[in-house]
Amino acid sequence: MSSKSISRFKDKIRELTRRNKPGKYSEIVARLNLTLTGWINYYRYVRSDNKLKELDGWIRRRLRVIKLKQLKRCYTVAKFYMSNGVEEYQSWIGALSGKGLWRRSGIPQSHFAMSLEWFRELGLVSLSRRWQDMQRKP
Repeated sequence: MSSKSISRFKDKIRELTRRNKPGKYSEIVARLNLTLTGWINYYRYVRSDNKLKELDGWIRRRLRVIKLKQLKRCYTVAKFYMSNGVEEYQSWIGALSGKGLWRRSGIPQSHFAMSLEWFRELGLVSLSRRWQDMQRKP
């Protein structure tokens, strides 16, 4: 994969995951899945698993930002964290953080509440997992 194609791909993902774009979270994930599936099918013969894992992490972080933006208030962020298994004390620390959305999407509370399993339940396509499945098939 060339750096130019990766930058075009990232621009497309940025367009699909804009924070001010209205819509349900499930609709955002569904639109994103179409692009991810097509892109990984095109690059199925490329040998760069590390780059795919890196892109997966970046996409999940963008989706965490959108979720935090949709929750809006500290109270709803804390309740969301608690409902997804974060301890109450830690939930409030994460929710009352003075950091911006991008920085809050990287804190441990966000990673624990919006884990890989949480994204799988939403139906998000993983580039690296999809690529590995394609490599196993004859």
